[in-house]
Formats: sequence, C-alpha cells, structure tokens
Amino acid sequence: MLPAPAAAQAPDTTVGPAAPTATPRTTTLSTGLTLEANALDVRARSVGNGTEALVRASPALTLTHQGARLQGSLVYGGALTARRGIDDREDTDYVNSLSTTWLLEAIEGVGFIDARASVTQQAIYVVGTPLDAAGAGTNRTEVITASLSPYLRGTLGRAVEYELRATGSGTKGDDAAGTSSKAAQASFFLRSPRRGAVLGWGLSGARQKVKFSAASSATTTDRLGAELSAQPDLDWRFVVTGGQERTDVVGAVQRDYENYGVGAEWTPSPRTTVSLRGEQRYFGHGHRVSIEHRLQRSTFSYVDSRDVTGGADTLAPGNPVTLYELLFAGFASQIPDPAQRDQFVLAFIQALGRSRDEVVSGGLFGNVGTSVVRRRELVWTWTGPRLTWVASAFKLDSERVDAGGFSPPGLNDNVAQTGYAASIGWRLTPLTSVNASGSRAMSTDKTTFAHTDLKSATLGLTSRLGVRTTGALGVRYSVLNGTTDPHRETALTGSISLRF
Repeated sequence: MLPAPAAAQAPDTTVGPAAPTATPRTTTLSTGLTLEANALDVRARSVGNGTEALVRASPALTLTHQGARLQGSLVYGGALTARRGIDDREDTDYVNSLSTTWLLEAIEGVGFIDARASVTQQAIYVVGTPLDAAGAGTNRTEVITASLSPYLRGTLGRAVEYELRATGSGTKGDDAAGTSSKAAQASFFLRSPRRGAVLGWGLSGARQKVKFSAASSATTTDRLGAELSAQPDLDWRFVVTGGQERTDVVGAVQRDYENYGVGAEWTPSPRTTVSLRGEQRYFGHGHRVSIEHRLQRSTFSYVDSRDVTGGADTLAPGNPVTLYELLFAGFASQIPDPAQRDQFVLAFIQALGRSRDEVVSGGLFGNVGTSVVRRRELVWTWTGPRLTWVASAFKLDSERVDAGGFSPPGLNDNVAQTGYAASIGWRLTPLTSVNASGSRAMSTDKTTFAHTDLKSATLGLTSRLGVRTTGALGVRYSVLNGTTDPHRETALTGSISLRF
C-alpha cells in the first residue's frame, strides 16, 4: 500500500496561502475560465510609439486524486489572445499548458507505474526574441513531453533492496528545427539496506538508447557500476563508486570508459543538508553540489552541477525552469504532499503578482543532441505576515559533445547564460497587495557570437474586487540589447480577471 500523505509543515503566512492541513484520500475536480481584458497596453519602442490592445481568455482545469493505489494530478491551462498590434495588425493566438503526474501501485507493495506528461511553450533559440507573457512570439515552439516508467521495487529477505525499471520517453518540438527526440532505458540496482547500517554496498546497471530527429542514427550507452558506503554517525555518509561505461555518443563509435567517483552527505539538522558528489564519465568529470537550508519562514538552496543533457534520465539540466517549478521544488521539504504544495505555491505566486509559467532559470530547448551542461543556481524565498519574497540567480554553460547528424548552426549547441531575478509582494489590506519585480537575463552563442541582454522591471497593484473577480494595474519597462531585435519598451497595463 502507498503511505498516506504526510502532514505539511508550511510556513506561517497570510500573504499567500494559509498553512495547508492534511488532506484525506479523495478526488477533486475544478474548472475555471479566466477572462482578462487589457484595457490599456501602451508601448514605446525603438521603432516608434504605439498602442497595443489585447483580450485574453484562459480556460483552466485541475484534477487531483489521492487514493490508496493511485495518486496524481493534472493541471491544464490555455490562453486565447486577440491582439491589435502597434502596426495596426490584428491576430489571434492560442497556446497550451499542461502538467500531469500519476503514480499507480499496480502490484501491492512491489509493482508501480509512473506516468508523466507536459505541454509547454519554449523558445527554440536561446539567443533570440524572448517570449511574451502569454508564451507567444515567433521564436517559440509548443513542446510536448511524455514518459512512462513501470518498475518493481522491494526487498529480498532482509539483506538486499532491489529495483528493476524500464522507461520510455519522447519529446515533440519544432519539426523544421529538428528538436524532437525519443529515448528508452532499462536499469536495475541491488543494494544493502541503508537504515541503521554503518557499512553498505550497491550494484547498478543501465542501457539507454536515444534518437534525436536531427541525428542520422541513435546512440546507445551501457553502464555497470558498484559502490561502497560508510555512515559513521547519523550526520555523515560517504560513498565510493567505480564501474565501466560503453557508449558511441562521442565519435559515433562504441568505446569503453572507466567510471569512478566519490561522494559525501552531511545532515547537521533536519533543516540543513549538504551533498557533494564527483564522478569521472565519458565526457570528462561530472559533479553535483547541493546545499539546502530552511527556517520557519524562509528557504535557501544552491546547486552546482555538471552533467550531460539528452536522454531519458538526463534531460533536466538543460531544460528551462519556470517560477512554479522552482518554488514547487523549493517547498518540497516543508510540504511533502504534492497536492497541498501545489495549492500553496499557486497562492504564493499570486501574492507576488507573477505568472506560474515565467521562466526564471536558464532554459534552452534546442533538443538536437547531447551536450554537457554546467549549471549553478541559487534560490531564496521568504514568507511573512505581510511580506512575500523570491530571489534567484543562475549561470549555465552548454557544450555539444556528440557527433550528431544535421544540426542548424548556433542552435543552442554552445551557449552561455547568466541571469538573476527578484520579486517582492506586500499585502496592504486583506484584499489588496502591491508587488515589484526585476530581472536580467544574458545569453551568448559561443559559435556564432550572437548575444542578447534583457533587463526588465515591473510594478503592480492587485486587488480582489469580488469572490471571483480580480483587478490589476501594472507598469513594465524592459530593454533588450544585442544582435536580435534590440529595443526599449514601456508598457502600462490594466486588466480585470473573472474566474468561474
């Protein structure tokens, strides 16, 4: 049987949501339609002054289920935008947003099926015109991802823990840019029980096959590894690993590589975790350094990693991170239950006056091959009686390592990105809050030397006008410098959102 959801330990705040309470096993379904009319959107750009008006309708559907054998959630959102541009052109656009995750206990206590899918709007080129608030723009594609992973997990007697897993995943992007892929992986591990053990061991193996639509053939990677661990006390754990890897990612010819590494984890308190791990792989050295600390009202995390991106288990390092994803991961230790955490994070974002789909960290799509990605990311959140605060910074470097097939030059093969952002929300009254945010994102293509530098600042006022009606006023100023569509823009927006 799956365990019942743990009670959440959310920060005490009245700015965003109230602290969630334990949710019984149940199914909830909610639908909504948000109508937003931007009565005024005045923009001044380098090409001249003008007025842009738009009306946006955003249908939404949320389904959550917490059952004895099935748990999961589905969140769908869309945005239908009718726009009259500065050049008097009229157009309409509809974009989709979907995120769903389900876990089925198919065989009690042993067999599970993990299913995930998402639909997002992503920029095709890192160095290009940024997406607008609705995810629209010429430099974008609708990206559909899906994965299915059945696995068996259990114990053999009291001496061995095991897992057998198969995973199939696919990504569908822009056909012309060749940004689709599919991957399949089979893996296993055997290890000694970790609970209460001073010394431990482990064996693992995996085969992964990846095919990118821009490549002429698939690549295959086989890995076998072993580890020895020691935990002299509850605060410390040390690991030594070794093994072998065979792959044709580099040079399109199967070659053998030695794998070896070390790791350590320090947990001085339930609120603090420090983890370090380094390993030698076919692409050189890989590592991951993670620091997490939380207080009653704030969370702090820092991650520094170097790994490959491309494949069933390594897509994450190069993917864009939205504000929702960043906060959902950040509050995981405080609110273990996913359904409760989802409600808390959405209310938190609303208090900031920002969009859940806003990209706040790195983010390159360009899924045309295997790259080594070095990523550094810092996140700090604060929730108080009136004040809500989020600050983040990131630095990302990507370098293509596979032989690959056809790839448009400069399509995110070798890029560098740096950025930082901060948002603050202040509750003036129980129904009205003011918010301000600022951000900067710099991208450079190291192959073509194209670059962009986007700076943006916003100031807004949000007020609940009724049970289902919210009004907002905002001012935005942004500057885009570089080799792609440089301009300055000033916008004054006013909107009324009705949800029912």
